[in-house]
Formats: sequence, C-alpha cells, structure tokens
Amino acid sequence: MINIFKRKVNQAKHPLSPVEPTHRVWTIFDELEDFWVCNKTAIGVFIIAVCIGILIFMMGYAAATGHIHMFSTEANVYEHLTEVI
Repeated sequence: MINIFKRKVNQAKHPLSPVEPTHRVWTIFDELEDFWVCNKTAIGVFIIAVCIGILIFMMGYAAATGHIHMFSTEANVYEHLTEVI
C-alpha cells in the first residue's frame, strides 16, 4: 500500500514513556503520605486511644483537685447540698 498523504500509519496516540522523569528523592513527606494512605485502621485506633487518654487524664485531674466527688458517702452528699442551699 502506498502512503499518498505522507501520514504516519500505526502510530500510538500517546507515547508509553513518561514525559517527565518520575525518579526523585524520597522524602519524609512521601513516607507520611504512604503511611496515611495505607494505614487508615491504625490511624483510627491511634486517634481513639489519644482521646481516651486525654479523657482519663482530665478525669484524674478533676478528681485530684476536688472538682469531682467520686467516692462520696450519702452523708457527704447531704452536707454538700446544705452548703449549696
């Protein structure tokens, strides 16, 4: 077959080789992005553990400073009620 119009026959529309080089230095941001994408369950468990730890710390601090009366007796409760009234 003669190519009359000087067209390139059977050429790919898009070349398979990348236009820009893909090799670059691996940084800590790439490591963090890889961790974020691959470990959703571990991140969820870590966030829940941090929240529970903060809650326990806050309750311990409130109990230590006297803002929460966890082990009050019944007489102690009435005593506080009379102080309020």
